[in-house]
Amino acid sequence: MRNFIIGLSVLFLSLSGIITFKALEIPAEDTRYQNNLKVVKSKDLSPKSEDVSGQLAKEQAANRALVEKLQATIATLEDKLSNKIEETQANVETERSKKTARVLAVFGDGAFRTGQVVINKGLMNAVKESVRDILASPDYRVIIEGHTDNMPIKLSSGKQYRDNLDLSFLRAKAIANILVKYGISRERISVIGYGDTRPIASNETNEGRAKNRRVEVKLIPEDKEF
Repeated sequence: MRNFIIGLSVLFLSLSGIITFKALEIPAEDTRYQNNLKVVKSKDLSPKSEDVSGQLAKEQAANRALVEKLQATIATLEDKLSNKIEETQANVETERSKKTARVLAVFGDGAFRTGQVVINKGLMNAVKESVRDILASPDYRVIIEGHTDNMPIKLSSGKQYRDNLDLSFLRAKAIANILVKYGISRERISVIGYGDTRPIASNETNEGRAKNRRVEVKLIPEDKEF
């Protein structure tokens, strides 16, 4: 009986050893399998990785080339735009330099009734001609200057003016009012009365004094002083 128990014990121990060995052997085999799998996977994926890397490098190179091309195009366009701006500015300055002040019309002694600021009806057509010229010159201001001879004004209760300075201003203003009536903006018009301070002829003769009694309509470029 004792021998039988000992025999079973030996058999049990033997079986336990075998089972333990097998248990220890399986992971070893699995580890080898996993290592082999990694090697296989590494071998299988290596060419593909190289292909992907190569393709990516090509795309990056193409993108860099495209960026360089776009930068060159932008630089060229900037140069052309800069040159065009300079050319345009030069043309503008040239056009500005061409603009000069000019006398548009002179309404002489016959334009007004003697000693009055009322314009004669016969001169209305001449004033209308000035309106057309002014409307055709939108970049010009309108300066209306009144002038008289040096003959003193005789004061009277019925007169609107006290001296030649007043008379010259009121006559210039009368012309300005007509221009406004026919469509010229009041903001474009400046009225000045010089009296007898700017004669164009001698005041010693009737002919000279008649020339000095006048209203001048001038066009002045907006960017120039008068």
